[in-house]
Amino acid sequence: MSGVLERLIGNKCQGHAKSYFIGLERGRLWAEDCADYFELREWSELDAGEFEDLILPHDETKHFRLIHSETPIEWEAYLKGWIDGVREIRQKY
Repeated sequence: MSGVLERLIGNKCQGHAKSYFIGLERGRLWAEDCADYFELREWSELDAGEFEDLILPHDETKHFRLIHSETPIEWEAYLKGWIDGVREIRQKY
């Protein structure tokens, strides 16, 4: 886990921005370490309207639940950050 992520999780306050930045960092990590080209492309092309029934790939749902058990985070803000993190990494390619 990155240092930024550890500091954010250590903050026990609830907030939209904190949830977004935790998701952003997790999305970056997943995109760099786990995703193949096709997954990276698929996830980076999602529209905001497709978030309702979304299930994160691989073990990312487990990561969300683990983080949520340690600190309060908001699902929608986390998910928006996660997808933005994936998009950020895809732009590098």
